Amino acid sequence: MKYAEILNVVQQYVERFYDAKEDSTLTFHNFAHTQDVVTHAAKMADHYGLEDRETFIVVAAAWFHDTGYYTGEANGHEQRGADMAAGFLRNLGVKEDLILEIHKCIMATVMPQKPENLLQQIMCDADLYHFGTEQFSKRDMLMQEEIERKTGCKIDNGNWRKATICLLESHFFKTGYGRELLEYGKRKNLERLKRKEKRGVVAKVHSHNPCIGDS
Repeated sequence: MKYAEILNVVQQYVERFYDAKEDSTLTFHNFAHTQDVVTHAAKMADHYGLEDRETFIVVAAAWFHDTGYYTGEANGHEQRGADMAAGFLRNLGVKEDLILEIHKCIMATVMPQKPENLLQQIMCDADLYHFGTEQFSKRDMLMQEEIERKTGCKIDNGNWRKATICLLESHFFKTGYGRELLEYGKRKNLERLKRKEKRGVVAKVHSHNPCIGDS
């Protein structure tokens, strides 16, 4: 099987899919995010010296993993994306055992993530790679904006920050690659959020203390 050729077809299909389904409310789960996940999945596949078959599985999964956001609600998007991948690849004549592995890689990204093998671990870490990078703050703001646009409700920044702190504290990278290269950056991002949270609490206390600021 010519894996590179099939991945090229997959890429072209997913690119056309995103173009046709453009949704301005999806400020985070869009084609740019998908491209990032594909890049990181391919990088980790290379790091682990995966054979062509295994690389095909994780990269194909990366291309399809968030397509379900464009065919329904956020809840259940993984299942819809996995099903879309299966249908498309089946039409290309891809073997069922490969399709099943790709399906499982996408489903492994359901939170809380519970990958069962290295390929699924790579997919999970590629999806949340930004947790350990300097782009985290920007990506986090885009995620908040996306939820606000989808729900039509403004989210209090303090409440969002608390939820993000909880998310980062409960998360751990699944691969050795992620732990070695991204865990430090994630801790720095978490510390930054906690400093902001502490300043916010102090400011709130001061604003409610009648003895402060009256001089």
